[in-house]
Amino acid sequence: MVAATLSGGAAGGGTSREIASETLVEVGTSQLTSLGEALAFPAPETQRLVDIFTHLLGTAALRSTADPPAYASDVVDDHTPFEMSIAVGGGAPELRVLVEPVDGDPSLRGRWRAARAAGEWLHEHHDADLDRLECVADLFEPRHEHALLALWYAVGIRKGARPDVKAYFDLRARGSEHTLEVLEEALARLDLASAYPRVLREAARRGPALDELVYFSLDLAKRDGARVKVYFRHHHASAEDAEHVIGSIGGAAEGDVTDFCDTILGNRGPYYARPLVSCWSFANGAEPSGATLYAPVAYYAQHDAEAAERVRRWLQAQPDALEQYEKAIRAFARRPLEHGIGMHSYVSFKRDKGATRSTAYLAPEVYRTFPPGSLAERKLPAPARSRSPLELVRRLETVERLTDHPLFRRLAREKPSATPAWVLLANNWVGVGDCFPEWLSGLHERVTHPGIKQVLGKQLDDELGGGDAANAHRGLFEKMLADLEPCAPPGDREQWLAPGRWFKERLAEHYLGRPVLESVGASLVAEVYGKQIDQAIGDVLRRQSDLDVSKLTWLVLHETLEEEHADESAQIARMAPQDAESRAAMCKGIDGLALDGFRYLDRIYEVLFK
Repeated sequence: MVAATLSGGAAGGGTSREIASETLVEVGTSQLTSLGEALAFPAPETQRLVDIFTHLLGTAALRSTADPPAYASDVVDDHTPFEMSIAVGGGAPELRVLVEPVDGDPSLRGRWRAARAAGEWLHEHHDADLDRLECVADLFEPRHEHALLALWYAVGIRKGARPDVKAYFDLRARGSEHTLEVLEEALARLDLASAYPRVLREAARRGPALDELVYFSLDLAKRDGARVKVYFRHHHASAEDAEHVIGSIGGAAEGDVTDFCDTILGNRGPYYARPLVSCWSFANGAEPSGATLYAPVAYYAQHDAEAAERVRRWLQAQPDALEQYEKAIRAFARRPLEHGIGMHSYVSFKRDKGATRSTAYLAPEVYRTFPPGSLAERKLPAPARSRSPLELVRRLETVERLTDHPLFRRLAREKPSATPAWVLLANNWVGVGDCFPEWLSGLHERVTHPGIKQVLGKQLDDELGGGDAANAHRGLFEKMLADLEPCAPPGDREQWLAPGRWFKERLAEHYLGRPVLESVGASLVAEVYGKQIDQAIGDVLRRQSDLDVSKLTWLVLHETLEEEHADESAQIARMAPQDAESRAAMCKGIDGLALDGFRYLDRIYEVLFK
């Protein structure tokens, strides 16, 4: 599947294929049949795969290859709506085909309707189990043209086994800013909610901009070990970054990932052309059962002959796998390998109970063969972030809102209770409330800009009660926690408060341990997100009936005051020095604390719902 993971559109350039006009189904049938013969599959088994492929193509099956693509399919770089792959090593070989169904209407919603109908056909004729798909389908149904795909199916065969069917969804179906919410709710519906914090913490440790959530897949089978998979695209990552993502899952050893990247991509990165892709698999509960790394070899080799040689080197310790690959690529190729690049789109690696399993993803090249070296010349930028402090503040207020964090979405689905509010506020006390005046005072002392210094001084005065010790926030916060104490959960309090201790270290670093303009940027986030989290906690408390919210003086005061302080964040952002270096420093501080704010709530999610 992964060529799919990659392709945000035509890579440009390329040469049109000079072959006799065929239909899409004729090209795909020929290639699948050749691959089946090369891997020594019985002819009836290969024919069954061809029949499924033909049905899934829908009305695209009879399109002429001489015509341009009907739409910009994201399956492979030239917009062909299907892709083949072969998996070798660590067991019997597998032949797969990935298809994007179409039934006349090539719009995203039209493709969704076609794919849902194809799923029903797979259920009726090939025993695909749709229970889990139905459970999450509404989360991924296109409402706008945000996503790059509607719904894909992959079908794989091994000798003597029934076809294995998978479904692939786009986590960006509701917009890239909502991928975390969509992922968390999908996992929760599948009884895998406790997997959410860990997969974000370990597979996306550089943050959602660089470690981008992209796909979600399901094995459409009612059997033990049927998987749920979560895919990330790792922009500008290195082999070392990928080592952290894969870890030891599936029995991977230290250095495995680096060796794979070095061999297949030719170096250890960072990789600035097509990004690495990874996925985590969950088969029997929230503990990951496997992790796979996908290397976009087409963007790091001059031609497919070089890509093939790298695959041979990678497989040389597995003679049977190497032989299977050699036969398959000879059967699949419709041109000399050195005449272009892109036939090998991705190569993947995983450990399965310690054994190495590798997959080569093969693009049919229906519409275009890219000239040698043309893809390796590309340098794709990481997702852009504004370099304007004011624009980033506005984005945190309107798009990347802390109140949209999956923690609060989950709490809204749960039975109303004051206990989560105690967990949130007690952690806020440990992480923020006890030391915040000292941190703000320390930042105020370091700032030299008169206007910024004045606003920070006013905020510090508010924290200290405006000259009235009885209204100091620290005392009011302590009183509210005392009022909430009957709602504290049982068990080890140290465990419940672990997120706050982590956040305290991060905040101290942001306020006191960074260059002053970075710290000023972080302070803007603290006020904007402070307002949002106060509102979210207020909503949690107002939904429950155990406590009288009107008596919680600190909450009422802080909800009002944080509105004012959030407005002051925009005021400070407007005062930012206009030179590029100063603006970049403030933006770095904004992005850093915004990411840590989400990570903090991830940790609270984990202790609440583990």
